[in-house]
Order: sequence, then C-alpha cells, then structure tokens
Amino acid sequence: MPDLAPGQRVSIDKPRLELMLEGPRLASLQSEIGSMLVGLDSARRSAASFAALELGARELRPGVTFGDSGELRLDLDALPPDVDRLLLILFLQRGPGQGLSFRDFESLTATFGDWRLNLDLTNRGEAALIVAEIYRRDSGWRLAGNGQGFVGGLAALKSALSLDIPVPAPPDRRHGPYGDRGPDRHPPGSSFSGSGFAVDPHHILTNAHVVDGACKIDAASDRFTAPAEVVLSDPRNDIALLRIERDLPASARFRSAIDIHLGEDVIVLGFPLQGLLGSGPQATGGNVSALCGIGNDTSVMQFSAPIASGNSGGPILDQSGLVVGQVHSSLNIDRLREGGSNAENINFGVKGAVVRSFLATMGIEPQLDPGGPSRTRADIVREARAFIYRIQCQA
Repeated sequence: MPDLAPGQRVSIDKPRLELMLEGPRLASLQSEIGSMLVGLDSARRSAASFAALELGARELRPGVTFGDSGELRLDLDALPPDVDRLLLILFLQRGPGQGLSFRDFESLTATFGDWRLNLDLTNRGEAALIVAEIYRRDSGWRLAGNGQGFVGGLAALKSALSLDIPVPAPPDRRHGPYGDRGPDRHPPGSSFSGSGFAVDPHHILTNAHVVDGACKIDAASDRFTAPAEVVLSDPRNDIALLRIERDLPASARFRSAIDIHLGEDVIVLGFPLQGLLGSGPQATGGNVSALCGIGNDTSVMQFSAPIASGNSGGPILDQSGLVVGQVHSSLNIDRLREGGSNAENINFGVKGAVVRSFLATMGIEPQLDPGGPSRTRADIVREARAFIYRIQCQA
C-alpha cells in the first residue's frame, strides 16, 4: 500500500473507498477520541446538503455507509453536487486543556482505499486535527494529506475555518477544591452573571465557568449592551473567549514581564452580587499572597483582594493598571469548615502568562506594556471602566 505524506496530493482512481484508523494506543484511548466528516461547498463553507457527521454515531449521509466492523465507506459519485470537499477531523472528547493531547496516542495511521497516511504524534500537543481532505478536481477526485492541528480543540478549528459543526460540551468539572461550578447550578430559563474584560476590538475574556450552560450571552458596559458568543473555552484553566460584533472602545493592556511578585499590590475589578450591590463595577485592593494554587498548581496565583460571586472573569491589575491575571475563584470555605478548618479571603486568579498563551491559540496578541510608576487606585479604575464588562447569561 503506498504511503501518503502530509501535504501530498494524489488522484483517487476508484470512487468507492474505505476509511480506517489504527494506532498503537488507539484501543486503550478509544473512548477519548472523536472523529467527524465535514462536507464543504466550493466556497469552503459547510455544505447545506451534508451536515457534519460524527462517525461514532454511525449516522447516514448521501454517499456514506458503514461496514460490519465500523469502517467508513464512501461512494464519492453519490455525494450531493454541492459537496466540493470532505474533511476528516479527529478531536479529543475532553476538549483542550484536560490533561490529554494527541501526543498521548504516539502515532495514528489512516487508510483511504489504496493509500495510507502515517501521523507521528509524539510532539503534537493539539486537541483537534484535520487528518486529510478529499476534494473534486476537474471530473474526478483527489486526496490530500493534511495533519493541521489546533491546540484549542474543535472549537478553535471551527472558528478558524468558519465551519458550521457541532462542538461537544466540555467535561463535567462541577466539583473541586476551588468551588462547585457548572451548568447544573442554572435551571432552564434562569439568569446568572460574571465579569470580563476586552483584549482587542472584538473579543472579551471571561471564565469558562461563567458561560457554562448559557444559551444566551450579553456583554454590558456603562454605555451599551451587545450579544456575545463563545469562540473558545478552556475548562482546565477556566478561561473563555467571547466575540462581539460591534467595535469595543478600549482594550486592557497586559504587563509585558510575566513575573508576578509575592506580596505585590493588586486591584481587582468586576461586577459582584448584581442586584444587591448595584449594577456598576466594584474595585477592591489586596496583594499577591501566594504564587501557586491548591496542590502547587502553578497556573494560578493566590490574592487577598476581596471578591464575591460575579467577580469571576474580571481582571487583576498591578499598580500601573496592567493585567497580571484573571479572577478565577475562591477557596471552597464550606468544605473546609466541614473538615474542622477555617479560612477567609483566600482567592485565586489565572496568571497573566497562562491567559496570554490561551489568546495566542486564537492568534490574538494583546497590548503589552512594560509598566511605569505606580498610579492611584482611582486613576486605574477610571481607565479600566472603559474595558471591563458585565457578562450576562441566560440558561
């Protein structure tokens, strides 16, 4: 069987072919991987006559059947005429940032009829891959090895290619030492809120748990309210990126140095306890009290500035008004008390370096600033009001 290299294009002589997937660790990790066949039209948009097919569901599409052993069988001549291209996509069921990436599979081999594509995954940290493409050329079909990966998983692939494909819900992370979070907190029709801040003219950062379970999301400022949609969510680091169609007036600036100093003063902004403390933003001050979280989690820092429900997703600013982190959560005090311990005002934030790595996944480069002399808290808050938002959600 001839090998197909990533980037290589070959003619398909037979219109009927079988697609199979093999790998040394595929059997043990089979439940972790999903596969999808996506049909595109000549404009590289999702074909109207060919809804994206999750292969594990073994649904039928024109020109698509399954063999007794689960192999996918394609009859290219039977595809609808608006299907100009097929993409074979692999993705991790957990989504990105859940302790598993394609490197854990070591290698995968995909066979397309008479052709075999070998993918070395030993250095691949992505959560979604375009394995190959089958596309029309003149009066026939061609096969191209691809191998393009997306660290941000299926949601990042969907956004980058502007595809209409389903994205599985993130895994259940409702219970943990940082508090109980998740969709089961919000019965259908209920409203809930958090905080966020603009990172460029069309994107706002918030926490993943803020928008979990939301059917409708709005971003509200002192001047306007606009609908928002989730373009990428990282449940592991609890970060979500929202897109706004209208132009946003200002963006937060990040401190260019990634170091965070134990004991340095910080300011936290957000919209806690909406309906009780009023609808405007609240500002509190404190300091960085630890450089890691529970279990020596180095992706987060601990700070002492008081926060409450609704602060989640807001910025943590240094004394120059630059972002050094994002509010994440508070310690689960109730569970500590159940165990006979007590603690107050132990709060956690995602470090700015982790947030910047998340943004880089989407090709977003936030404004960086080396910082300067310390400013008054009033001046910093006055400036920050232009880029912070209340994230309003409805289940």
